[in-house]
Amino acid sequence: MNNDALIKLQRAFSDRAITRQELESFEKEHGCEWQEDWSEYDDGEDCYYLTPEILEYQKPSQEKHEALGLGELEDRIVDVLEQGKSIPWGRVAIAMWIFFLFIVVYTIVETLF
Repeated sequence: MNNDALIKLQRAFSDRAITRQELESFEKEHGCEWQEDWSEYDDGEDCYYLTPEILEYQKPSQEKHEALGLGELEDRIVDVLEQGKSIPWGRVAIAMWIFFLFIVVYTIVETLF
């Protein structure tokens, strides 16, 4: 199954009825052969509908992620806090003081001139 074709099917038809002419024009336009497992035929209305599998298809990058358990979440938080210990906080404090002094000096110069 071509993944690009599945996305194009979802965009083109979504959950509406599809006629045989629309199927043929889709094949010509996108250069792919229509597969029978992509649709279900409705005898009463003489039309096709996309299967639920096609309608629910998502790109691999859109995978659904499971929620973390409390233990896993706690482990991740502890790991991040441990990484914070390796930050050179002295340099960060000096940079913050220099920035603060710059703001003060800039404000004074701005008010005087």
